[in-house]
Amino acid sequence: MIWDRLQLDAACANSVRQQAGRAWAEGEAMNDDRPSDEIGTMAYAVSFLQAAECLANTDWTDNHPLVVPFYALVGFALENGLKAALEHRAVDRSLNWFHSHDLQKLRDLARHEGLYLVPDADALIDDLAIHHKEHHFRYPQKARRAELMKPPSVVTLIDAILRMVFDFIDGHARLDG
Repeated sequence: MIWDRLQLDAACANSVRQQAGRAWAEGEAMNDDRPSDEIGTMAYAVSFLQAAECLANTDWTDNHPLVVPFYALVGFALENGLKAALEHRAVDRSLNWFHSHDLQKLRDLARHEGLYLVPDADALIDDLAIHHKEHHFRYPQKARRAELMKPPSVVTLIDAILRMVFDFIDGHARLDG
């Protein structure tokens, strides 16, 4: 992936992690409604995708032990990427997107704000949506059978989606400026 050339992962993600670590150490609530910066949210999206990419580089079988963590990571990569677009446009939080895990709702709100996605993005988001929203990849008692794209293809597609979001939030200018 070429995120290194965008200078997003190292500088931005580390800065966001350090801020979160300081807040945690100082006893601040980590789940409050403080506004976040879309670049920080984007850095988290990229971090989740990079972790998923490490898992994707394996010989996959249907019941491989890394299947569940992989899809959890890519769900959070998508969620944070879409939320970065909504933060950038200062979308009204009364629309209940800020704490939402509903990938379809986040996609639709971001699309309404002008975000265009690659053609296969809708199919991937629609396939993952119910599993991510209902925490099927987080809690074993909620797990159910799923037919999803193979991990290497998912990584490629989400990378393309995140690049579109990065362009949408004018990330290049903000990191270069």
